Amino acid sequence: MAETTTSPFGKGLLAAPIIQLAETRRGAGRTPGMSAVAGLASAVAVMLAGPAARAQEPARDPVAAEALFKAARALVDKGDYAAGCPKFEASLALNPSASTMINIARCHEREGKLATAWHDYQRALVLNRETAGEQRRRSLEEIAKKEIAALEPRVPKLSVVVEGAPSGVEVHRDGTALPAAALGEPLPIDPGPHEIRASAPGHETETRAITLAEGQTETVALTLRPAAAAGAATAPAQASEAPGGGGVPAWAWVSGAAGIALVGASVGFLIDDLSAISALRDNCREVPGGTYCKPGYDFAADNARKNRDFGLFVGLGGAGLVALGVAVYGIVQSGGEKAPAPAQGAVALPWIAPSGAGASISGSF
Repeated sequence: MAETTTSPFGKGLLAAPIIQLAETRRGAGRTPGMSAVAGLASAVAVMLAGPAARAQEPARDPVAAEALFKAARALVDKGDYAAGCPKFEASLALNPSASTMINIARCHEREGKLATAWHDYQRALVLNRETAGEQRRRSLEEIAKKEIAALEPRVPKLSVVVEGAPSGVEVHRDGTALPAAALGEPLPIDPGPHEIRASAPGHETETRAITLAEGQTETVALTLRPAAAAGAATAPAQASEAPGGGGVPAWAWVSGAAGIALVGASVGFLIDDLSAISALRDNCREVPGGTYCKPGYDFAADNARKNRDFGLFVGLGGAGLVALGVAVYGIVQSGGEKAPAPAQGAVALPWIAPSGAGASISGSF
C-alpha cells in the first residue's frame, strides 16, 4: 500500500505523495497492453543508461536493498533529504524496483533536476512491469504517469546543431557525448547552466555556455573552423616582405604556423582530457568488488574520451614542438649572408594517424 505525506517537492506540487512500499519482487507476470508512454520510457532508459552503466550494476541483494529503502524513508520523513536520497539510490542499485525509482525521482525533482526526474518516472514505468500484484502495479503506474504529465511542460529542451559538420565531428553536452542522430533534436535537459563542446580533427574546438529556465526551448548552433587556416594564409605575405630578398624563407613561416596550431590543438585535448577525468571522479566511486557509477551515467564514453584525448595531446604536442624547432632553425639561418633556398631547406609536414601524431622532415640542411 502507499503512504501519502505532504511535502513541498517543487513548484506547483504542494502536496506530493511519497511512496513507502516494500521492494518489488521479481517473477510477476507482465501487464498486457502497456501504454505508449511506457514504450517511450524503454527507449529513453536504454539511451540514457547505456549498456556500460548496466554492466557495472552490483549483484542483487533484496534484503539489503529493503533495509536501505526503509532507512531512506525514515530520513526523508524527518526532512533529511541529503542523507536519505543517496540511500534510495543505493537500494535501487542492489534491487531495482518501481517504488524506489519513484522516490529517487521525487528527490531529483526537489533538487530542481526536472529532466532527470522526468527520466526517473519513465524508468519507474519500465520497472513497474515486474511489480508483483495487479492492484499495486496499477497504483504505481498511476502515480508515475501523473508526475510525468505534471513535469513535461516544465522540462527545458535543448537542440545542438553543427553547421557544415566536418568529418569526425564530436559533440559533448556537459561532458557526455551526443550521438550524431541526436543533433538537431530538442532533448530534455535540467534547468540551469550547461556547456556544449564540438571538436573535429584539424579544426578548432568550439565551446558554448547556455543557461536554461523551466519550460524553455533553445537551439545552440556551432561552426568549426580549420585550425591552421589563418596562420598558413599570412605566411607567404610575411616572407615576401623580407628586405633584400634574403629574409626568413617561406617554409620557416609555414612550419612555425603549423607548430603553433598543433601545440594549440594539443592543449585543447588536454583540457578535454581533464574534463573527462573530473566527470568520472564525480559520477563513479570505488566500492567493494568493483566500481559503482550513478544510474544513468555513461562512464564508458568519458573513459574512452579520456584515453583518446591524452594520446592526441602527446602526439600533437610533440609534432608541434618539432615544427617549431624547424621554424626556429630557419629563422636563425636566415640571419647569415645568404639565406638558404627553399628547395634545399627542411620542411616539417605534420601528420595525424589513429594511434597518434607527429611530423616528418624532408630536405637538407
